[in-house]
Amino acid sequence: MLRFLRTPKFWNTEDSCLVKILDPVAELYSFISNIRLNSITPVKADVPVVCVGNVVLGGAGKTPTVELVCNLLREKFQNPHILTAGYGGYLKNVVRVDPKLHSYLQVGDEALLSANVAPTWVGRNRVNSGKAAVSCGADVLVMDDGFQNNSLEKDLKILVVDSKQAFGNGHLFPAGALRETPVTGVKKSDIVLVIGDRNEELENNIKAIKPAIPIFRARLDVISPVAVENNRIVGFCGLGYPQKFRKTLLECGYNLIDFVSFSDHHPYTITEIQKLINGAKSVDATLITTRKDFVKIPAVFKNEISVIEIKLVPEDDGFKTAILERIGSLG
Repeated sequence: MLRFLRTPKFWNTEDSCLVKILDPVAELYSFISNIRLNSITPVKADVPVVCVGNVVLGGAGKTPTVELVCNLLREKFQNPHILTAGYGGYLKNVVRVDPKLHSYLQVGDEALLSANVAPTWVGRNRVNSGKAAVSCGADVLVMDDGFQNNSLEKDLKILVVDSKQAFGNGHLFPAGALRETPVTGVKKSDIVLVIGDRNEELENNIKAIKPAIPIFRARLDVISPVAVENNRIVGFCGLGYPQKFRKTLLECGYNLIDFVSFSDHHPYTITEIQKLINGAKSVDATLITTRKDFVKIPAVFKNEISVIEIKLVPEDDGFKTAILERIGSLG
């Protein structure tokens, strides 16, 4: 399944033979996806809907953006709720996530994180999830990863792009990491949030597609660094763009002895965790991962693993102003 796909190296290159071989398959994938999207008539929710999405398969930074957007919306709204498909979980019907009751196997790793930010609903049917949220008091909905889902009408669409990952090799899945072309993604967006270091080429490319679109910047700050006595660490994660976490660890000044990456939303086995713990001990290093990965670690091993806590910080107040000006008047 796509959510458990390990990012192939050729997704970051344009001249790979595999890219050329897979391009016809990518065109077919795009054609089928467009037919599916265009066959759906969006349903208008009873409250405003903010959609946070991207055009790549993973790693852009949607989860911390959803948290940021919820916090910003609280200036004008009392009760934001989050809607997510619950990727990685087996529950398909509409469920309100309870971190004390549900596991990542049921609702997915990202839903467990989101539930600590705002009431979170998982379910394949976003319309039904939205109705359930509104019936429980939601006065604004934040749709996590909904750019390729037309079931709900969106009042504000925020495109999230990682400044280094950008749009990968520019090719559609499976020849590249794109779920849709940057042109279609940017054109249907109202705001673009670029996460990471300044990338003028990326921003110019976005402006070339839609000149008037507002582009804002944000960075991921470490808010709870792990104290490591000898500064030696082994990092691991299962993310769509693992290089981002590796970069964070290096920027913290750690001596990164080893770094192990798994597929996005990877469900860790006991054997894998034992191997990671033993490997870190063998080189006298502390084992560190992300909060998203930590929720999938068996409880018996959690004391052996440390977590880096991060927070998305906008460059200025422009992002908040743009959201509240567009959505605040609808509440």
